Amino acid sequence: MTAVLALSLPDQPAAVESVQDLTLTQSDAPSERRALYALPHRPSLLTRLLRDPQHFSFDAAIFLLMQATGESDPGRAVRFRAPVGLAFPASEILAVQLRQGQFEATVSPIGLTGPSGVLPGPYSDMVIAEQRKRSAALAAFFDLLAQRPVGLFAQAGIKYRPHRVSAVAAFNKTPEKRDPVRTVLMALCGYAAPELLPRLGFDPATLAYFAGHFATHPRSAERLKVILTDWLSQPVEIEQFAGIWLPMRKEEGSALPVALPNGEAPASFNQLGVDAAAGARVWDVQSRIVIHIGPLSLAGFQALLPGRQLLTRLVALVRAFLGFETTFAINPILSRSAVPPLELRGAPAVRLGWDSWLPCHGPRAADASDAVFEADFLEQQAH
Repeated sequence: MTAVLALSLPDQPAAVESVQDLTLTQSDAPSERRALYALPHRPSLLTRLLRDPQHFSFDAAIFLLMQATGESDPGRAVRFRAPVGLAFPASEILAVQLRQGQFEATVSPIGLTGPSGVLPGPYSDMVIAEQRKRSAALAAFFDLLAQRPVGLFAQAGIKYRPHRVSAVAAFNKTPEKRDPVRTVLMALCGYAAPELLPRLGFDPATLAYFAGHFATHPRSAERLKVILTDWLSQPVEIEQFAGIWLPMRKEEGSALPVALPNGEAPASFNQLGVDAAAGARVWDVQSRIVIHIGPLSLAGFQALLPGRQLLTRLVALVRAFLGFETTFAINPILSRSAVPPLELRGAPAVRLGWDSWLPCHGPRAADASDAVFEADFLEQQAH
């Protein structure tokens, strides 16, 4: 499962008083249906940054602090400090501190003074001399002048890193039209027109996350399995060539030549072993697949019953991937150990063919895989 790291932030940026105000969480990129799971067993990225800043690059550290403060401008998220002295810096980030709700970072790649300073050497010597007198006024003055240029330098690092641009737009709630990476991903999937996105039936962020699979043709069962396994965090199997009965129109049926008053009607579809068919429907083995999901817990199984939001979004996601040439069915599989006892007066009421099974003596020999929901039925129910 591919995972991304996110910080739970308030809706409005506020001053951060302590590291405990920021909780590191783990979430799957298609976050429309999954809760964030806290990771208390290991320190957060922010804690690690404050403790061991030398392990972070300049770009990663500044972006993490931008997430922590909710600011899209690096210059407003961090106060930049130049290192005092002329020794060669061992890392890009030398120190990160939290003072009065404001992050301060001592950075080495750029500055007015210090080992990478753009000013002549005597200015750095003056700063060192003032520090020996326990006076930080001169260093603070140079840092104030360098704040804007260093912030622009950090912004340039974000601008030319597509994953950073998209992430900043996401946590800053930037309109989609200002996120060029997202626009390109949607175009690769065939959904560049903004009018198409509201018709998807699921979060467009899911489409952007799986853009590599949606942009690849021809569509394959293996790619669909990868998408659904990641999106649902459950085992998924794709049964191909499940087959379906297709109704035949009258003009598509087999017919022999017939003499009519105005002329002879031509024969149609009457070659045995080629196109002749008897009856009102024909078996098509390649136009239907069945998606087996599970085994599931009882709660997971109930979330995939008709009328539930998760199943509606799942059907919309699969339809967007397959198109309308192939139909499909959803088969949620309930784990044998999770099959509930049959209670006619229970709440909620049991539904035949969905979530009710006859009791048996002893443990069940197999998982409950009886429920199969056709996509056509589910789509009609949704509309």
